[in-house]
Amino acid sequence: MIFHHIGIFTSDLDVGRNKLSLILPIQSVSEPIEDTVLKVKVQFCTDTSGLCYELIAPFGENNPVSGILLSGKAIINHVAYTVESINVASQELRNSGCIPISLATPAVAFGNRRVMFFMSPLHFIIELIETP
Repeated sequence: MIFHHIGIFTSDLDVGRNKLSLILPIQSVSEPIEDTVLKVKVQFCTDTSGLCYELIAPFGENNPVSGILLSGKAIINHVAYTVESINVASQELRNSGCIPISLATPAVAFGNRRVMFFMSPLHFIIELIETP
């Protein structure tokens, strides 16, 4: 697995980006991406050290973000890694005690490559992003 980004939930991409830029030395920002399947809007922000943050905002009803924002917990939501095979990597995570919390689903933000989320035994979420 190769580290890709840290996912942060926000109610609005503009608000999240502005607040993140006040805290961290953000040097580049992607265009916003709307994903009707995952029901989120995302934007990637990279700091001067090369660390990538994915801002994730709700996009439509029954999205995975709104409830978390209301609870005020898990706002830093996940750590993401690229993998060659979601099938192989997901089995390795299962073997180490991680529990899948989603199915492998194409994500617009990654060129419709499949993503899958797991809850780790330490109670943080791991996202796998399948490489082409």
